Amino acid sequence: MKNNLITLFPAIDIKDGKCVRLLYGDMKKDTIYNNNPLDQAMWFVDQGAEWLHIVDLDGAVKGRNVNRNVINKIVNKLQDKVKIQIGGGIRNQDDIDFWVQKSVKRVILGTLALENPNFINNLDEKYSQKIVIAADVRDGKIASHGWKNQTNLSAVELLKSLNSSIVNSVIYTDISKDGTLKGVSINKTVTFAKSIPHSVIASGGVSSLNDIARLSKERSSGIEGVIIGRALYDKKFTFSEALLKSKEFAI
Repeated sequence: MKNNLITLFPAIDIKDGKCVRLLYGDMKKDTIYNNNPLDQAMWFVDQGAEWLHIVDLDGAVKGRNVNRNVINKIVNKLQDKVKIQIGGGIRNQDDIDFWVQKSVKRVILGTLALENPNFINNLDEKYSQKIVIAADVRDGKIASHGWKNQTNLSAVELLKSLNSSIVNSVIYTDISKDGTLKGVSINKTVTFAKSIPHSVIASGGVSSLNDIARLSKERSSGIEGVIIGRALYDKKFTFSEALLKSKEFAI
């Protein structure tokens, strides 16, 4: 059954050492939800989370690990209880190796994949399935550097060029929906998933259990999971409720 169950990733976005949510990816439009990201992470684990999605927002903008110590506390405390994927400011081999050696299951690469796709394709086999690509998209085109820079590069074309034996999955974020609670762009996400050779994690706009239900029905389309952020923080539903909803559609 588990192979047919969509994976739920509660989001822990960290800015200035605190757990926040942004609106449209704008660093100036942040809402602080918890001054202690470790407490937030433990809360999700207590509700049944098997994965945590952690992003260093400051790192994504500045191109280096700014909140490493805060994230490291979460990893050290919870690595035996939950699987973790980490992104934000990971721009070189040393950054990747730091987290892999910390037993982080997946490392998320965005700007690095855009600027140097050959770097991804030339990674050693020991990184097989440990790399997740962040496809942050506006109107089908990739945005980078914490979404500040808009490119003219097609997200689909970039993903098609990346080695499937190295890339575990792709996080597809519709920036126009992120943090808005306006609902997931289901059709765009499914179309994207069917256009690339990698499984997709949906991100941006989750507003209700109905979004979880609709995405759960698209497992066969290549939707592996969904990242849930503001809906959980604003108590639109609990993580436990989302988990139960996703299980309704497991085969």
